[in-house]
Amino acid sequence: MVIGLTVLSDMEYIAAFVKTVLPPTTQIKYEVPAQPTKDIFVVRPLVNDYESETRYHYRIGRSYQFVAYGADVPSVLNTMGAVAREVNDGKTMIPIKGSQRYIRCGSFSFGAAFKTEGGVYACVGVLETEVREARAQEQYEKIMHVYPRYETRIPIE
Repeated sequence: MVIGLTVLSDMEYIAAFVKTVLPPTTQIKYEVPAQPTKDIFVVRPLVNDYESETRYHYRIGRSYQFVAYGADVPSVLNTMGAVAREVNDGKTMIPIKGSQRYIRCGSFSFGAAFKTEGGVYACVGVLETEVREARAQEQYEKIMHVYPRYETRIPIE
């Protein structure tokens, strides 16, 4: 059975991966709140890039934006630093639940922290990911009954 990844399921796997290094009080959201508060981490898709590689599969490259909100500059930079270490310390494969497949992590980068209009601090980062997915293949009817016929040929001299 081929498991098709959607952007939503992909985001859930990535959020679960990132959650392991975030403080326990941090809430993960999938859209930027109108009035962000500290201890919020946002995961949202930026780019979807589909590329054909063979007749049997294609590559999906996705970029995700991470936004960490915190009480001060050190807290948001520490959060992004922890995510960067998790991605770069050899854990570059995010398991896809219910399969033997993985989301491959590419580069991760983040910028400087800044103060929002609401008074909390934020830092924005981008994670590049890649996954390969099988193309739908034509299905053929199974041959239900096959009966062999044996024939012995004995040469006559």
